[in-house]
Amino acid sequence: MNSDNDRKFLEFVLSSNVLSFGKFKTKAGRDSPYFFNTGKFSNGKLLATLADFYAKKIINIIDDDNLEIDCLYGPAYKGIPLVSAITVTLSSYHLNLDMAYDRKEEKTHGEGGQIVGDINGKNVLIIDDVISAGLSSRRAIEFIRKKNGNVSGILVALDRMERGESSNSKNFKNTTEEIMAITGVPVFSLANLSDLKNCGQIDDDYIKQIDLYIQKYGSYVQ
Repeated sequence: MNSDNDRKFLEFVLSSNVLSFGKFKTKAGRDSPYFFNTGKFSNGKLLATLADFYAKKIINIIDDDNLEIDCLYGPAYKGIPLVSAITVTLSSYHLNLDMAYDRKEEKTHGEGGQIVGDINGKNVLIIDDVISAGLSSRRAIEFIRKKNGNVSGILVALDRMERGESSNSKNFKNTTEEIMAITGVPVFSLANLSDLKNCGQIDDDYIKQIDLYIQKYGSYVQ
């Protein structure tokens, strides 16, 4: 566990049932023993609490990792309410950042385009809920660079520590390592699967299932 903030974050998502255990199918078709459901952040209090965890982590990585951040970017759709809430929360900590997000389809009227906000020449932190195969993160990196933005990093709530599905992904321990090696973009998380396993709030049976899952699809090592 990296910090008290990370531990409290896991307590929060477990107590609010955002992170639950059972039998779930991932987007990649994998049978997962747990599910992180950001759709559960469905009221103002829960979203405000989540945004505060992100905000504190952002302040931490700016201070500890000397990361330059001008703008938060949220990939559609889950990233949009996240960056909105986080930028508002950061302003209460006297950190005023820009925000931007993309549209699924390019707008052909009004101001047009596929992006809301200005990332041209800015240092951009990508905000997302989880990272598993990393498809959303890679698309966001390519999109921001195409729009002349500099990707400072990626911050997710939970790093599932899985590998991607491509043949190249087999050369890496997990997606976080792959993205950092190929794109040079650092990946941060509020918590990862190793933190979850060792948080002391999960039954032994679920810990065994998590171990079997990660042995098959990824690695705890970063």
